[in-house]
Amino acid sequence: MPRLARLALPAAILVAGLPALTSAEAPTPPATAVPATPVTPPDGPVRLVGANGREVDFAGIWEARPEGLVVVVQPVDPLTLIAWDKFDLARLHAQQPGIDAARQRAVFLRSPQPVNLGLFAGLLTPVQAGLELRRLLDTSLTAKVPFAYRTTTSSTSATTLIPARPVIYNGLVLNPNTENPLAYAQTGKSVSETRFSPDELTTSPRRVLDVLSRTDGVAAEDRRELFELVKVNPLLLEHIADGLERVSASLPPRHLLPNDPVLVTLALRLRDFAAGLRRLTTASGIDYSDQVLMRDLLLLAEHPVLR
Repeated sequence: MPRLARLALPAAILVAGLPALTSAEAPTPPATAVPATPVTPPDGPVRLVGANGREVDFAGIWEARPEGLVVVVQPVDPLTLIAWDKFDLARLHAQQPGIDAARQRAVFLRSPQPVNLGLFAGLLTPVQAGLELRRLLDTSLTAKVPFAYRTTTSSTSATTLIPARPVIYNGLVLNPNTENPLAYAQTGKSVSETRFSPDELTTSPRRVLDVLSRTDGVAAEDRRELFELVKVNPLLLEHIADGLERVSASLPPRHLLPNDPVLVTLALRLRDFAAGLRRLTTASGIDYSDQVLMRDLLLLAEHPVLR
């Protein structure tokens, strides 16, 4: 049956199938009798078998918890927790190995494990969002070094001849020998020490943001030179800005997130960070508000809620 037709089934049919997942009257069939079927695509309804052998299509499966599976039957339904003993675990292991693996991890670790199937395909849990943020910050990027930083050492020298002058000795004036006048040679030499840099260098957005956001421990001249390097290589900031927008778009709706101020405002803050970093690629300089923005982004990526 096509995906849209299954999602549009009357509510009465789906409700009639729910007792199969809420009743434990039928015993679990032996594992050897389970037929192997293809795993449901992650972007379509997920079909699971209850302990009494009845099948139900779920519009989405959010996560596995130690006590059960968090699902939605229809897109408009709220999240529902169904205990593990309401499922045919042998069929679950054979037909949905990803869900069964998440169940085993949740039971062993005593913590929720993401599943993200059906309507929730592609969405990130808070922990997954934190992992993606840290991956973006630590990605190695290659930057072109401006030609102004690639100079050569130069040296100059000069020689001056000073003719011999008459000498007064005991009141007598002794003129220098005209045939072979004495001369003194004076040589001056100056060498300019310069700094060499490679044509390219490899760094990470975390390193760039850390140096630009620090108000102490970094010389103002070094911060200005790094900012000029960033303006020549806007990819250093655009890479992290693109990633922040992707993570923001992949976060679940607010009603699926725990009631925590960091998580409830996470999507909005990530979009603000992305916009602020894009502005820096064309700005003439960095002010204190820009440094606060970069510092807050680095702190958010290490927040305990996102770990």
